[in-house]
Amino acid sequence: MTVSASIRAETIHHELHVQLQPEQARISVRDHVQFPMNTESAVFSLRSSLTVNAPGVVLEMLGDTAEGRVRHYRINRLPADGKVQLHYQGNISSDGTKGTFDMPESVLNPDGVYLDGGSAWIPRFDNHLWYTFKLLVDAPADWEIVSQGKRQHLQNNYIFDMIHPQDNVYLVGGPYKRYSQMHDGIEIAVYLYESDSKLAMNYLQASAEYLHLYSEWIGPYPYTKFEIVENRWQTGYGMPSFTLLGSRVIRLPFILYTSLPHEILHNWWGNGVFIDFSRGNWSEGLTAYMADHFNDEQQGKDKEYRRKALERYANYAAEGRDIALANFSSRHNEASQAVGYSKSMMLFHMMRKQSGDDLFKENIRQFWQNYRFRPVGFSDVIRLLYPGNDDDYKAFVEQWLNQPGAPEITLGGVAVNKLSDGYELRLEVNQKQSGPSYKLQVPLEVTLEGNEKPQREQIMLSEKHNVVTLMYKQRPQAVLLDPDYDVFRLLHPGERPASMGRLFGAQKQLLVLPENATAEQNLAWQQLAAAWKMRYKNVEIVYDRSVKTLSDDTAVWLLGWKNALLEENLPRFSTTSQQLSADIAKMGNQQFNAKEHAVVMLDADNSRTPLGFIGADDPEVIVLMARKLPHYSSYGVLAFSKPEGNNLLKQHLPVQASPMARQLDE
Repeated sequence: MTVSASIRAETIHHELHVQLQPEQARISVRDHVQFPMNTESAVFSLRSSLTVNAPGVVLEMLGDTAEGRVRHYRINRLPADGKVQLHYQGNISSDGTKGTFDMPESVLNPDGVYLDGGSAWIPRFDNHLWYTFKLLVDAPADWEIVSQGKRQHLQNNYIFDMIHPQDNVYLVGGPYKRYSQMHDGIEIAVYLYESDSKLAMNYLQASAEYLHLYSEWIGPYPYTKFEIVENRWQTGYGMPSFTLLGSRVIRLPFILYTSLPHEILHNWWGNGVFIDFSRGNWSEGLTAYMADHFNDEQQGKDKEYRRKALERYANYAAEGRDIALANFSSRHNEASQAVGYSKSMMLFHMMRKQSGDDLFKENIRQFWQNYRFRPVGFSDVIRLLYPGNDDDYKAFVEQWLNQPGAPEITLGGVAVNKLSDGYELRLEVNQKQSGPSYKLQVPLEVTLEGNEKPQREQIMLSEKHNVVTLMYKQRPQAVLLDPDYDVFRLLHPGERPASMGRLFGAQKQLLVLPENATAEQNLAWQQLAAAWKMRYKNVEIVYDRSVKTLSDDTAVWLLGWKNALLEENLPRFSTTSQQLSADIAKMGNQQFNAKEHAVVMLDADNSRTPLGFIGADDPEVIVLMARKLPHYSSYGVLAFSKPEGNNLLKQHLPVQASPMARQLDE
C-alpha cells in the first residue's frame, strides 16, 4: 500500500461497536478512537440528535451548525497514548434528500439502514479527515449488513476491517437475500430484497469478468470484496468495495454492461486513487472512458459514443453554461455532467490518441502504482498521461482544464492545384470560438483518386485562421475533418442531428398542452412539465388553443394525440423514413397506433428550430414518459408499449450532410 505522508499524519483509527434498533429508529455506538501519539486536542462534529459522552477526558460542547443538524465538540487534553473513548446514542431520522435520486440523507427503520459521512453518524475530526476502522454491528436476525473492508459474519454480528485510509464509513443493511462466490481471492456478493438466483448469478458472473479485466489492465483490485446491493431508491452509487443500485435499475438488462463496469472501475478511480476535489474531479471522466467508452469500443460503436458526448456538451453546456474542468466536483445537472463526464472523457481520449495505445496503457498502470490510496488533482493525472514536454503540458492544462469553453472548428476554403509531379491540397481550418485559440491536433481524412481507403492525416491548429497544405501523387476527391469525433470541440449545428437533447437543452422549451384533455390527462401533462422544469430550468407551458403559429426561435413540444396544433404541423414530422398522421406513426417498416403505443417523433430537419411530438394519452403512460424520456435524449424516434412503457423502438436521426466534409470537383 502506498500512502502519502500527509494522509498518514491525518489518519486516525476507529474501533466501532454499533447496535441498531430499527423499530425505534435508534442507534448506539461505542467508538474507541486512536489518535497519533501526543495529539493535544481534537475538534469534531456529530449529529445533534445523538447524545455523546467521553469517559476519562474533558468534552466541551462548542455549539450547533446554523441549521441545528450537527453539533461541534472539543476534546481539550487527549491522553498521551492518543486513545479516546466516545459513547453516543440517539434517534436517526432523515433531514431531507440528497443528490439527483432524491434519496433520504439518512435511513434507519424496519426496512433498512443507510448511513454515510453526510449522515454525521460518526465523529468527524477537523484535522483528521482520513481513517481506518474496524466496525462491529449488532443487527436484526433477518438482516444483512454492508460496509467497506473485509467482512465477517458471526451470528447476528457483522465485522468489517478496513486497513486502507477512507474519508467515509458507510453502514448499509436490511432484510436481504445474499448470494456470493469467490473469484481470485475476492468475494463477490449480491444483496436482493427478494430471492432471484438468476439475476444474482448474472451479476456475480459479470462482476468476476470485469474484476479480471480491470485488474489485468490497471493493477490488482484494491479491496477484498465487491458487492452489488439493491436499494429502494433508484440510485447508481459506487462506494469502496460495493455499489448501491436501485430496485428498478438493477433489473434493467443493459445495466450489466453499463453501470456495473462503471461502478466496479470506481474502486480504482475515486475509491482506490482518491480525488483531490480542490483541484478537479478527474475520476468520472477517466472511469467513463475506461468503462462506458471501452464497452462501446469493443462493439465498434466508440465513434457514436464520442459523438453523443459532444452533442451532450453542445446541448447543455455550450453558450456560457459550462465551467472549467478544474472546478468540477460532482454532477448536479445536465451542464455539469456534460463537463465533468463528457468533456473530461474526451480529454483522456485525446491523450491516448497522442501517446498511442501501448504508452497510454503503460502510463495508466504507472498512475495506479504511484497514487493508490492517495488524493490526486486533475493536473497531476494529466502530467502522468500526457506525452508532451513541460511547455506542451502547461498549455494543455491551461486550455483544457483551467478555462471553460470549447474550440469551434470550421472547414473553410478547400482547393486542389495540379502540379507537375502530383497535386497540392490547400485547406483553411478556422477556430470560431470567441475566446483564445486552442493548440490541438485534428485528424483529417482525404479520399484520393484510385484509392478505396481514405488516407488519414494529423494536422496541427494553433491560430484562429490556419492554412494547411498537403501534397499527394493522386488527385484528392474529398476531405473530412475529424471524421471519428476524436477531438473535444463544439459541434457545428449541421453536425448535430435532430434529437430530444436539442429540445431539453434549448434556451426555452415551450410545452404545448392539449386543451381538449380530461382532468386526469391534464394533471399528468402538468406533472411532466413540473418534473422537466425542475430538471432543465427552461420550461414554459401554454395550451394549444392559445397558440396561433409556432415561433421560429423557440424549441416546441406538441403534447398529446389530440393536440390542436398537430394537424397543421404533420408535414414537419414526415420524411421518406417516417410519417405521422392523426393517430398512427410509421417509423421505417414499423407502424404504431395511438391505442396501443406511445411515440416520440421529431422534425428531422436539424436546420430548423427543434419541434417534437409526444403521442400519449393515458395518464399513467404520460407520467412514465416524464421519467423515461430524459434518458433517451440522444434519440429522435421512440416507441413504447402501453401501459407498461417498455421501449419498442429507438432510433437516431441522420445528419444529411456534415459541414466538416467537402467533395472536391474536377
